[in-house]
Amino acid sequence: MNKQAYLNELEKALKAAQVRDCAEILEEYAEHFERKLQDGYGEEEIAARLAPPKDIAGQFESMKPAAGAEKGSRMTLAAGRTLADILAGFFFILLYAWVFVLGVFSVASAGLGFALITGISLWNMIPHMPYICALLTGLTLLALAALSAIGTEYCRLYTAQLLKVYLRWRKAVLGDGGRLSPPPAMHPHIEAKKRRAMRSAALVSLVVFAVCCIAGLGSMMIAAGSPEPWHVWRWFQ
Repeated sequence: MNKQAYLNELEKALKAAQVRDCAEILEEYAEHFERKLQDGYGEEEIAARLAPPKDIAGQFESMKPAAGAEKGSRMTLAAGRTLADILAGFFFILLYAWVFVLGVFSVASAGLGFALITGISLWNMIPHMPYICALLTGLTLLALAALSAIGTEYCRLYTAQLLKVYLRWRKAVLGDGGRLSPPPAMHPHIEAKKRRAMRSAALVSLVVFAVCCIAGLGSMMIAAGSPEPWHVWRWFQ
């Protein structure tokens, strides 16, 4: 059974069982197929590892609570959702705060690097140094800004994917009583073209950063005539 045949059969079974979130479930399984296809699996192999469509649809009948237990079940699920959401909320706040810090660091590095290269004075924040040293240091900071920006984007994508996984888990375990779902992917889906561009940019930025950092430090030592140019130029006085 290929991807389209599996999804068609699943849709037919879900509609026959009168499942309300049919479109969302189909989207989950379609996304699962796409991810596994990118990993090199064949459509038939992916479909064979998943639960039969009739079993997926049939589980919703068994999830309906008994009349006497419905109130207690709802209270238990509500308490579980509240506790899980509080813990997950703190976790995701920390993750997004880290993404924000990385983004600010990237912007600050880019701004300082641009100021060094162009000779713009930022309220006397930039210490004195010969222009060739400032140029190499500025290029170093621009490369660092690029690396930080790429790292920020990766962190953002992974955080968003973790949030998506959590929301799916919350609905599957705390919402539907543990319904069958395709295995969640912990890694974000990044288009091949974008992934290659990010890797190439990261590699180029890393090389520029290393070369300019070494060259900049060497030029400072030569210009100052000392292995500690910051003392000669009195940066910290």
